[in-house]
Amino acid sequence: MTASESTPTRPEVALDPPLPFSADQGAADLQFTYLHQVHDLSHDCIKIVSPDGALLSMNRNGQQAMQVDDFATCQGADWLSFWQGDAREPMLAAFERARAGQGAHFSGFCPTMKGEPRWWDVTLAPLNDPAEPGVTGPLIVISRDITAEHQVREQLRLLNATLHDEVQRQTEALRRERQSLLQTNEELENIAYSMSHDLLTPVRHMLSFARLARTADADKRERYLGIIERSAEHLSSMIEGVLRFSRAGRHALQWQPVSLAAILRDLQVELTAEHPVTWDVAELPTVTGDAAQLKQALRSLCHNALKFTRARPDARIEVRAEQRGSEWHVTVTDNGVGFEPTYAPKLYRLFQRLHHQSEYPGAGTELATVRRIIDRHGGQVYASGTPGLGATFSFTLPTDPVRTLD
Repeated sequence: MTASESTPTRPEVALDPPLPFSADQGAADLQFTYLHQVHDLSHDCIKIVSPDGALLSMNRNGQQAMQVDDFATCQGADWLSFWQGDAREPMLAAFERARAGQGAHFSGFCPTMKGEPRWWDVTLAPLNDPAEPGVTGPLIVISRDITAEHQVREQLRLLNATLHDEVQRQTEALRRERQSLLQTNEELENIAYSMSHDLLTPVRHMLSFARLARTADADKRERYLGIIERSAEHLSSMIEGVLRFSRAGRHALQWQPVSLAAILRDLQVELTAEHPVTWDVAELPTVTGDAAQLKQALRSLCHNALKFTRARPDARIEVRAEQRGSEWHVTVTDNGVGFEPTYAPKLYRLFQRLHHQSEYPGAGTELATVRRIIDRHGGQVYASGTPGLGATFSFTLPTDPVRTLD
């Protein structure tokens, strides 16, 4: 049947079960009229397609659904060519099944003649002539518009994916919060231990030598006062270090793009004034984080490297960065005194020292502060070294950090 207004040629159609009309005169006309009205009144797109895929006819509602203004322009077109992309293989398989004499079904995307997106649920069946068994006849193709259902399913899929991502994100945030709480508890224990041991040591020195100074002669008194002064300075630097360590955990992170290269250029000018050193700096990336805190972390590592290379006439500091998967790995390597590898896990703890205060002064809080800063950025810290050959201190930063840690 075509879209023309002329009366179509009556096809020989066998119905099973037959229509509920008597075999009286005019039953054949009623039967044909019934089929004709069902064909045109159906809201589905009903087509007749030749065995080689040529489009022979399409009902009126189908033409409206497919946005066909004039069926004559597409009559005889290759219906198989309408289906492309993911829908093509299922369509070809269903078409071959129908040509072989069996009903077939598939679903897929096919735009209208005006290019609007549509998704269809398609049923194909052969229209073989019972009088000519074995001869492949045309196919009836019934396409139901399921665009609305497809869009609802797609929205549900996207919603589920969004919910899954959100659950994953919140789970990761909770995991990091738990890790942060565990680390905070560990740090509090370290601080409590340090307060009762490390901080009390210079206090005891001051008290002891203050008592001795009261009864000592002038020369000894002057020496004792010098010891008291140095102990007070050391105690002051330890307290300042604890305060910096504490602020590093309380400071609200200001997330922004941070150029590590720009930070290091400033640090080179600042730190080289303290001690001559050769810098070997590779290309450094721009990362996401808190600029002030990342500068503090990088400065602490570079200052640490500078301190332990000061006895070297050829002092050298290398700074590198490498992206590995979803993380940046930043390393600071020196050719200084190094350390035994077994001490590596302890170096980022508060007040941990491998050298006497008289050899390499410091409060033992810088590396612990670095660890706290990097932890809050979602990264990790590492250390490796060899006695007499230098050390490498490094940290990681995620390329896409979880900002809910703020």
